[in-house]
Amino acid sequence: MSALQSGLEKLRKHIDDKQLYPAGAKLLLAVSGGSDSLGLLCLFSKLRLQSSITLLCCHVNHGLRGEHSDRDEALVKEICLKLNVPVLCRRVQLDEGGDLENRAREARFEVLYHVLDLYRFDFIVLGHQQEDQAETILMNMFRGTGINGMAGIRVKQNRLLHPLLDFSREELQAIVSECGFEWAVDASNEDTGFKRNHLRRELIPYLQANFAPDLLDKLSHLASVMDDADVYFKQQAAMRFKKRRVESEPGLISFPIKGLKKLSDTELYYFFKLCYTETCLEEMDFFNSHFQAIKALMEGNGSAMLHLSNDVVVYREYDLISFSWGELEPPELQEQTVEEDRVWAVFGNHRFQFKNLKLLPQGYQPSAANVILDADEIAWPLVIRSREPGDRFIPSGMTSHKKLKDFFIDSKVPARQRDQVPIIADGNRILWVVGYRVDERALPKEDSTKLVQIIVEPADEKPKRMSRVKKRGKKQ
Repeated sequence: MSALQSGLEKLRKHIDDKQLYPAGAKLLLAVSGGSDSLGLLCLFSKLRLQSSITLLCCHVNHGLRGEHSDRDEALVKEICLKLNVPVLCRRVQLDEGGDLENRAREARFEVLYHVLDLYRFDFIVLGHQQEDQAETILMNMFRGTGINGMAGIRVKQNRLLHPLLDFSREELQAIVSECGFEWAVDASNEDTGFKRNHLRRELIPYLQANFAPDLLDKLSHLASVMDDADVYFKQQAAMRFKKRRVESEPGLISFPIKGLKKLSDTELYYFFKLCYTETCLEEMDFFNSHFQAIKALMEGNGSAMLHLSNDVVVYREYDLISFSWGELEPPELQEQTVEEDRVWAVFGNHRFQFKNLKLLPQGYQPSAANVILDADEIAWPLVIRSREPGDRFIPSGMTSHKKLKDFFIDSKVPARQRDQVPIIADGNRILWVVGYRVDERALPKEDSTKLVQIIVEPADEKPKRMSRVKKRGKKQ
């Protein structure tokens, strides 16, 4: 069997096994003119005759090697013409400076994605092969990485396809030769001053000669195993994210800390990475340093805050850890005065309803959103305000004053939220820390005949009518 026939069978099986793309897919082939990308072009030009796919070739000329770059462009045009594959050539100009390899890569992908969107194609198809996979894994390992990095280049990652990761460079060169073409040789690939070239030209051959002749196969297998593990941990993180998320306040993604502390570091890493991605919609910029910082925050006490890249803010607020995009800005609150005959009042996102009663409803129990106060103990008008320095009150059930700050700490109210808690007071005396506790002195007594009921609800919800309550000693 010829190299081309063998390669086509291998490619077809790989595409079917991995379900790389659906029938009728429109594929943008990135072709530089080297043996790998020309092998990609030759294989897909033949595959097109056997399946319903649409091809477009794109060559990016960086202009870094003068006339050699122009020759590569001309070579790609000539081969595409012979294979009847439409081709677009684009030129980019890079500023002088360091990190040229990465800047060239970024410019190349900017062009490829622009063409992909402009012509409404489905995927960018790249010619990375087995040796590229091995280099990527080793580079990631030397930098320090986890499961994700050891999985190397993914066969399919969003709109990028790498269908040749099981092919050796020699296989691809044989395919190009069989099709009657010569490939371009980039002399810069021989420069071992680049770390990747040093790996390719010196370290990998040394490892093959002295440790593992089948090093590339072993690293390919490792990448496959790690990719499966990566998929598994992502699935587990997604399940935990959905199951453990709690509603705390708008703009926050929040989770109870207690359950997270039972997870292993690997499970926690994937969970926090998903939280980060869901917050800023960016996956690539989450690193181990971010994970360690969030973990340290989670294991602390009280309230604290952490800023990460992409404007992600992480809060630890007692029993919850939360993520937001940008630091949450509290709204400005305007103090409200409530006269004795007033029925409604709005403070921030809280709407208050006031109703005068003569008798205490049968079975009445105060709640976080519904209290009844002894109106004889109230000096009208009331005010609805935020906390003030020196605030103190006698929480219901107690006999002595307590500083409001200490009450908030004991009640585990996050420091960031304390100014947003409405305080109902008459003069300087607190009557109700809304949502938490009434002052002991404002509680209704058995013989109270002048009462005021206060119900609070979110201001952005439709107002509810006060429920009719059965009064003691009267029939409805």
